[in-house]
Amino acid sequence: MRGYNGIIMGDQVELDLSDYGQGKKVVAKKYFNPNLAPVPKETKNWNWFNFTTVWAGMVHNVVQFEIAGLLTFEFGPVIALVVTALAYGTELIAMYLNGHLGAKWGLPFPTSVRPSYGIIGSYIPVMLRAFSALFFFSVQTYVGATLINSMLTLLYPPWSSFNLVLAGIPANLAICFAVFWVINVLVMFKGMEEVKRFELVMGPAILVSFLVLFGYGISLAHGLGPLFAPMSPEIPATPYDLALATASLAGAYSTLVLNVMDFTRFARKQKDQVIGQAIGFPLLFVAFSFLAIGTVSATISFFHVPASQAVTYVNPVNIMFLFSKNVLISMALGATLVGATVGVNVAANLVSPVYDVIALVPRLSWKAAAIAASAIGVLFAPWLWYNSATSILGILNLLGATLGSVAGVMMADYWIVRRRLIDLAGAFEYKGPYWYFMGVNPKALLATALGSLIPILGYLSGTTILYDFGWYFSLAVGGASYVALSLTKR
Repeated sequence: MRGYNGIIMGDQVELDLSDYGQGKKVVAKKYFNPNLAPVPKETKNWNWFNFTTVWAGMVHNVVQFEIAGLLTFEFGPVIALVVTALAYGTELIAMYLNGHLGAKWGLPFPTSVRPSYGIIGSYIPVMLRAFSALFFFSVQTYVGATLINSMLTLLYPPWSSFNLVLAGIPANLAICFAVFWVINVLVMFKGMEEVKRFELVMGPAILVSFLVLFGYGISLAHGLGPLFAPMSPEIPATPYDLALATASLAGAYSTLVLNVMDFTRFARKQKDQVIGQAIGFPLLFVAFSFLAIGTVSATISFFHVPASQAVTYVNPVNIMFLFSKNVLISMALGATLVGATVGVNVAANLVSPVYDVIALVPRLSWKAAAIAASAIGVLFAPWLWYNSATSILGILNLLGATLGSVAGVMMADYWIVRRRLIDLAGAFEYKGPYWYFMGVNPKALLATALGSLIPILGYLSGTTILYDFGWYFSLAVGGASYVALSLTKR
């Protein structure tokens, strides 16, 4: 069987690492899967535009739409855009540092953490990332289902009466959930090239759709001037409020710092991932936030929504129902949101756990792992708790913050301890250079625990500054403690 750059021969694999200057090596099959191996140079064909479109598909989604609206209610439109730029701008630095590893060595996240955590020890960050990603996969799948359900209700009102409850979910919503789940799996089924092609089309298409919607909002408001008038804060924000909002927003997307090498491994050159991410991550997030803010504001102004109810309309599904008299606009908005939700769900929440499942069970194929990961996501049953999810989301946000320590360990190991050098065959070798103690690097686990303690202590003690800024604290402490531990004698 021919892998990405290796030939599987019984219980062994011959890896051709010539593209990376490491010749041919033979390793045991036990910890190998073609999807975990370094990709050959001919497969590294993503240019800067591909990375931009991937991010375009991820930024245009219901959750980001709601975040933009909520920030605007809190701070006003200008400060909301500044907060968005600061959050994603600072996170971009971490993404560059981790993305460099993927672009240089062609490795996905599960293989990238083996040099720092050990081949067996890597299972811990892999499982943490998979748990977090699949949780949000289930959330976005439920959001997509509600969008489809709302569209069908607008088109055919009797659809809403098909509401026999099965396992805690109305039958009509359950059907929509299944349909949306299948769409996600189909996009994922053929691998990363299919994901690239989907985002190449969907990312720009969604952006154009929202631009049209924004233009329609301008026409309703009779110009740009009134567009932001209904959403000005009554009390000016303090610098601490702005810092807190920036940290919270960065923490919400912290898993992307770990996911980035799943994509940058296909970069033609480092500059492609650098330019593509610079455009696609902070700039498109800010641009989409601007469109969302203007659309929400115009809707509130045109439909004379009372201030007491205005915050409800940061949810684009509710905006869609306001246009129920114009079915064409409602359906166009709904279809755009469904496409956007598929784009973010596949790229941000499904690619990573598919790699993670393969790392945990190397004998699985890409298709089998895609089905397994997406099926596990359903087990979170978001319809049972989505509307009262404060405590659950608090725990997941805490998990997102603690993942900062994993990112800190990875960056410290790659940039400082190893000076950007990796023994590629060693990432698959039993008792090789990354075996450490029984396959585990205790120093990496200790550093991760030390970094994770910061937000956990903040959460348990009610010391909000430690929890609210947890991702930054855990990243810094995890990375610094790993360097300190690695400098000690073995």
